[in-house]
Amino acid sequence: MAEEDVIMYTHIMFPVDLHLPPEVRKAADVAAEVAKWQKAKITVVSVTGTQPGDPVQTDATTNEELRAFADQLAKNSETEVAFLNIHSVDVAAEVDGDLKGAAEEIGADLIIVGTHAPRITDYIFSSHAGYLANHANVSVFVVR
Repeated sequence: MAEEDVIMYTHIMFPVDLHLPPEVRKAADVAAEVAKWQKAKITVVSVTGTQPGDPVQTDATTNEELRAFADQLAKNSETEVAFLNIHSVDVAAEVDGDLKGAAEEIGADLIIVGTHAPRITDYIFSSHAGYLANHANVSVFVVR
């Protein structure tokens, strides 16, 4: 078997913030390339809820945004892309556990997640990507 034929991952979980900060866009490009190379399925996962100051979005609106993002990612990766929206009562408090649980629930064997450059608060509180890298039961590819 040639080295390029080795398949290590079959299902990539890609956590996404629907506000699409630059970290998400860059990580999406990486996820598309890895999925194409590995012939892996991608599941886009979003944790949403009502936060102070955020406009209230319906599940239908959120699902439309996720579907559009997943469709674009499928086009870029040339692979199957599904999406999952997890509704949270308190996103800030629950997002890390929700993402870790989602990876287990969907059977992902790789998580590709975007992150920002370290900030002072990251030395006190872990970033979401840092939490996943430290606690997930599967490989985590952090894109900065």
